Amino acid sequence: MSGTAEGLARAYAKRWLWKAAAPVAVPVFGVLTLLLIPLAVLAAPEASPAAASSVCSIGGTGATVAGTDLNAVQMGHAQTIVTVAAAQELDPYAATVALATAYQESRIRMLANDGSSPELTAEQAAVTATSLTYPHDGLGSDHDSVNTFQQRWIAGWGTVAQLMDPVYAAEAFYRRLVAVPDWRAMPLTQAAQAVQVSAYGGAYARWEPLARELTAMLWPTTQATAADGSGAAAGVCPDLPVPAGSWIRPTAGTFTSGYGSRWGALHAGVDIAGPRDTPVYAAADGIVVTAACTSAYCDRDGSLSLPGYGNLVELDHGGGVTTRYAHLSAYTVNAGQGVSAGALLGFQGSTGNSTGVHLHFEVRLDGASVDPVPWLADRGVDLHAATAG
Repeated sequence: MSGTAEGLARAYAKRWLWKAAAPVAVPVFGVLTLLLIPLAVLAAPEASPAAASSVCSIGGTGATVAGTDLNAVQMGHAQTIVTVAAAQELDPYAATVALATAYQESRIRMLANDGSSPELTAEQAAVTATSLTYPHDGLGSDHDSVNTFQQRWIAGWGTVAQLMDPVYAAEAFYRRLVAVPDWRAMPLTQAAQAVQVSAYGGAYARWEPLARELTAMLWPTTQATAADGSGAAAGVCPDLPVPAGSWIRPTAGTFTSGYGSRWGALHAGVDIAGPRDTPVYAAADGIVVTAACTSAYCDRDGSLSLPGYGNLVELDHGGGVTTRYAHLSAYTVNAGQGVSAGALLGFQGSTGNSTGVHLHFEVRLDGASVDPVPWLADRGVDLHAATAG
């Protein structure tokens, strides 16, 4: 994959892999002293990812395609599949085959597997069940099959950890597709079956109209992003309707870590963790001071050895008040831009010094961090609530 193509794929389809261990983060930005280094702790439990991001995601809002209703989670997975095709310099037909396959196999959802199939040995069942430790939209139980394409680790598609990464899953599908002789000249259902070797090989044809229309809808977005390998992304989600002058909770998800001392340093904000690419909104009216990658790289998840906030948006609200939104998978605003409360800023991710998907959110007064919980509570906002707004 070329550098440009890989940048495109990662810009729109950042990897969803969460660590099974409690994630922590230690962002370092500019000349902040260690006393202001935030340390993020435990990422959100995977309780109900579809519900938490069913309104909008990096893939956009839900849509009706060829008479079929797709929610934002499905649209996000579809965008990943299309983007990976473009990143591998394939044509739209490859994406169409992949989308029809994914809809037949999982309804374009990331499925885990609890290992309950009687076809599995106890050891195989235990390995298969590890898929439950990764973000997923539902459960399947067909042998050891997992993910949007129902790929099998026993059949050599990859490890369970790899297969639960939507980008890897799409890449694996395309690797096998392009190995099929004359696949471009085949009817869609035959090309899909050559990859999947399914017991229901003719079933893919039913979803060809859906897949063609979905590809036509998403391919232009992928092409438009090709020239920009940064963390910037199109603002595909609608802003939240917020009264002027109001403050809001900036994202949906579980409150996982508060403000205060963490292992001898100050965690200078709070952490809210939802599914990857959950929208992040401006907490109040302001001017964008920073919208940039603040680490050595932001085109993939970070690690504890990587300094910085990753993709960071900082807003100036006037009167010495600023807010920071860190570890974003992508951002949708530019420095100098004015935004209203509820404006889309970006999407939850794990860029920079982080090992778990979440939003690290800070409130600062004249540059010094304050606890966002009581500060926003005084303005009628409960950061412990589950939803944005």
